[in-house]
Amino acid sequence: MAVDVDLVPLRSDFDVVWRGYDKGQVRHYVEGAEAELRMLAVDRDAAVARADDLARQLEAARSEIRDLRDHVDRISRTPIEPDALTGRLRRMVELAHEEATEITDRAKAVAEHHWATAERAATRLRERSDRLVESLDARRREAEAEHRDLMRWAVERIAAETRQAARRRRELDERAAGVREEVRVDFELAMSARRSEAMAAIASEEAAAKARAEQVVREATEHAQRIMAEALRRVDELRARRDHIAAGLRNARQLLAEADPLLRTPLDDIPTQRTEAQVEPSG
Repeated sequence: MAVDVDLVPLRSDFDVVWRGYDKGQVRHYVEGAEAELRMLAVDRDAAVARADDLARQLEAARSEIRDLRDHVDRISRTPIEPDALTGRLRRMVELAHEEATEITDRAKAVAEHHWATAERAATRLRERSDRLVESLDARRREAEAEHRDLMRWAVERIAAETRQAARRRRELDERAAGVREEVRVDFELAMSARRSEAMAAIASEEAAAKARAEQVVREATEHAQRIMAEALRRVDELRARRDHIAAGLRNARQLLAEADPLLRTPLDDIPTQRTEAQVEPSG
């Protein structure tokens, strides 16, 4: 058998870098999760094979019991009158009855042994299936929690970037307004000969300030879009892994539902048919 189904929860404390989780750690985490799921599938297939083997053994035991019961029926079907037998024949009849009883008892013992073995195997299979279901449920809950945390982090990060960009734009607008006010005062105090030069400076400063503000906003917007794209990609990966885990959970539950009725089938009672020969003592 590959591994037990009691799996250690997968590590998810990735280092946070500028654009999301570290890709190497994410790749290693996904590969490890896939390897564990493959081992779970191997264990599940082994459990199914074991259940099928036990079912075949149980059916073989039932067939053997039916054959032995038919044999006993053939022996005891035609009663023999004790008065028509010699002493030797009476002894042979007694031995035949004893042999039939011994065969019946042995068949019962074999059937009980096979049934006990099947019951133990069924119990182990149910326990392993329960542990597998619990493990898959825990993995699904962890994936959903990680998905919620990632979405919350992405929303908070985008909101922070947006606030920072808006604050930077307000600062640039205030600086531009201050520059315009200074130029206006200088313009009023300056000689008319400097008016054209001052106006050109104002236009240039305003254009530069506007360009800087637009660049800051554009860079902030592009950065926010990259963060959102990375978050959406991660959400898609988590959703795919969640669907994969849910499929494994459904398969495990279906396996348990299919195996349980077979292993719970009670063993048929073995009727014992025996004709007691009433042999009177000779003489």
